[in-house]
Amino acid sequence: MSTSQHQSKSRAINPIGLNRQQLLQALQSTEQGLTEAQCLRLQQQYGLNQISFHRSQSPWRMLLQEFTALFPLLLLGASALSFFADRLSPDAGYDLIALALFIVVVLNALVSFLQNYKVEKLMLSFLDYIPKQVALLRDGSLQIVDAKQVVPGDILSVQEGDKIPVDGVLLEGEQLVLDESILSGESEPVIKTALDSKVQENNLVSSGATVLKGSGRILTTRTGRSTRIGEISQLSQQVTQDLTPMQLELTHFVRRITWLALGIGTSFFLIGFFIGNPFWTNLIFAIGIIVANVPEGLLPTVTLALTQSSVRMGKRNALVKHILSVETLGSTTVICTDKTGTLTRNKLHVESLFMDFTEIDGHNLAAYAALPGARPASEIMALCNEVIVTANGSQQQLHGDPTEVAMAEFVNRHSGYGAIRKRFQPLHSRPFDAELKYMSATSRTAGGTLYMTVKGASGVILDRCSEVHSEGLVRPMRDTEREQLTDQARHYANQGLRVLALAYRVVDSADADEQGLIFVGLVAMVDPPRPEVAAAVTACHSAGIRIVVMSGDKAETVAYIARKLGIVKTPRVIEGAQLSGMSDAELRTTLQDDQILFARIAPEQKLNIVQAFKELNEVVAVTGDGVNDAPALKRADIGIAMGLRGTDVAKEASDIILLDDNFATIVKAVEEGRAVYDNIKKFITYILTSNIPEILPFIAYVLLPIPLPITVVQILAIDLITDILPAIGLGNEPPEQDTMQRPPRRRDERLVSYRSFIRSYAIIGPVEAALSFLVFFLMLDSGGWQWSQPLASDTLLYGQASGAFLATIIFCQIGNVMACRSNRQSALPYLLRFNPWILSGLLVEVVFILSILYIPLFHRFFSTAALPLWIWPIILLAPWVIFSIEELRKWLVRRGVEYLSV
Repeated sequence: MSTSQHQSKSRAINPIGLNRQQLLQALQSTEQGLTEAQCLRLQQQYGLNQISFHRSQSPWRMLLQEFTALFPLLLLGASALSFFADRLSPDAGYDLIALALFIVVVLNALVSFLQNYKVEKLMLSFLDYIPKQVALLRDGSLQIVDAKQVVPGDILSVQEGDKIPVDGVLLEGEQLVLDESILSGESEPVIKTALDSKVQENNLVSSGATVLKGSGRILTTRTGRSTRIGEISQLSQQVTQDLTPMQLELTHFVRRITWLALGIGTSFFLIGFFIGNPFWTNLIFAIGIIVANVPEGLLPTVTLALTQSSVRMGKRNALVKHILSVETLGSTTVICTDKTGTLTRNKLHVESLFMDFTEIDGHNLAAYAALPGARPASEIMALCNEVIVTANGSQQQLHGDPTEVAMAEFVNRHSGYGAIRKRFQPLHSRPFDAELKYMSATSRTAGGTLYMTVKGASGVILDRCSEVHSEGLVRPMRDTEREQLTDQARHYANQGLRVLALAYRVVDSADADEQGLIFVGLVAMVDPPRPEVAAAVTACHSAGIRIVVMSGDKAETVAYIARKLGIVKTPRVIEGAQLSGMSDAELRTTLQDDQILFARIAPEQKLNIVQAFKELNEVVAVTGDGVNDAPALKRADIGIAMGLRGTDVAKEASDIILLDDNFATIVKAVEEGRAVYDNIKKFITYILTSNIPEILPFIAYVLLPIPLPITVVQILAIDLITDILPAIGLGNEPPEQDTMQRPPRRRDERLVSYRSFIRSYAIIGPVEAALSFLVFFLMLDSGGWQWSQPLASDTLLYGQASGAFLATIIFCQIGNVMACRSNRQSALPYLLRFNPWILSGLLVEVVFILSILYIPLFHRFFSTAALPLWIWPIILLAPWVIFSIEELRKWLVRRGVEYLSV
């Protein structure tokens, strides 16, 4: 039977509304559980209880994919043309270009493959989501079995700390409290009640939830991919991903450069034909022009820049799964973020207290300690508490219900949780009851007095209080005071805080009723914002990035956190029910309100929000950790999963994993992404510039009766030796000061715009070519060469002229790389700014050109010869000419001549 059939049969059982007997009958089960024979048959029907979070890829297929992108195909095409040209002209060096291009593609593919394969292995290491073993009833006895063997109809036994591996109905339970945040996004624990008459929502449990407190027996209704968590996983696998902005830009650039190269090559093939040159001569030089136009060094330089940026982000706790994601994050215009654990700590703490009819900040322990009611309040929070304290070396760890842990930690900071409990002898306790909405504990004091402490829902506790502890005295509670306390509790709740009331009384017996209590105060708790997030939000706003909270939590809490962090000023919260009634057009209109927040939303609604933003032409980043976030993570332009508490599904769907679960890390990554885009733009402009002094010599050679100023081997030396390290240096430039003060780049902004081509092909490139031709002809003239006079390539004069042409290009590129270190601002301050890659590149350029000019061993291969000293002042002046022209261009741009910008 197929997997889809398994799933459809499993989904057919909807437990809502069924009574216990009907439910067991529908699942072919009994109170004693299934038999082994039934389990074998049901396993054939439903399959194993497992979910494939990550589809592992064949390493060979991953490697092959590195060769199928447009840029590698362009370089492989150029390599093939070069091999063909070598057959036509064997001694021109085309075979070296062909081999070099092929090696560049292979090395680049290996670098990219190793990065992706490393992430692939990391993803496989995450796959430990469903617990390995579970306790269940089989043949009437409790057995420990592999969790994969669980089938619908099995009755599982769970206790505190267990992770639930199935969807099911709670048949029996004692104070079962679950953490369902990975599914719902809600930080507050969920109390489940055992099946009474008919199945209701609060009887249902979901795969992936963790038992925080209590124990119970669960009747399995769905397993594997039919569970809620499995369905969301499938939804995320059905979502398609678009090409990243960088992929689109590189594709656009490669198409441009391909058509440009083919256009120039074809044009001069035809020109050569019309002026009477032989066909094969024209073809060879057309191929030379096409190959010279292909930036051989660009592919490895882009890959290295992105890889190094990924490594830097890794050191900042952001694991990059796909290196192109680095730049995408820099293009982001909207960040859709979950609340729990991303903006907040995913841990409740005491935010505020209301005692003696005075509000006290939960962080101000001195103000709290000064209150007369602080002592009884601390005693209630410590004694009426079921937190378990464990020792981890010298550190104490608190375990239990998050609200109780928050109170225990607060008391610990004030007077010591353990110290208070040591002063009392516990006698009796009433665990928290979901119907009664309170809990109590009775203890004996050192003097023998029986002391009852109570905490619970504010309305319930106030109804049971007849007196109030105020100003150190106990007195009857007035009606106006009761109303004031009720209003204060409502005020806290409206702000999204979780409110509990504290009370006590002296009793005669340990099991006395919780009536006639003395009211002490209100405690308001919240999952607080991470301390560094507020600054990160401010940085996002400065950078023109909008933040939208998409949470499964309640509206009041979402609004409170968003307002406190400065995400919005006047929050407008839309809940899931309201969102489900909106059309796509209405949603797009709604999203244009920058005060919008989302609460109580389902996973598919997060996906709809992301899709609507993309239709508004926004570049969307989505953060999340739960299974409910996975579809939106995958559909976003860039998905960011949490590494510490993120589920496997979320990590699989994401592009970047935050190893510290910190929203502030995203801001650092955005800055890195913007810097890498700026830097790629810089070194593309730098690399393109040398195309002109490489192409024009071929054109001049075809049209004019002169020797060929530069050889194919020399072009190869420029593209793959002297230009590479400086280009990598530009790729590693730190972010400019205004990087996070400017808005994100527009969707229609090109990585290499026509202005970039004008800068490289119409301004700096022609100047480099003119300076190189000047030095070339000066050398020829000094050797007595006459116009149209043939000059053999093995003569000393040709070697000097050709070497001088090459030296001038290389020194021009030194001025060019220094000028490219800034886009609009003057590059003068950058002359002394240390960049090890650029400095190393400059040293390599100088050592290389001096070596091939003055070491005879290299003369024949590179067609060079030693230059006389008198020519060097002109060559050394060339970089300053280039740098000065660039400074003039930038000066004009800063004064409004925008068509000169790049």
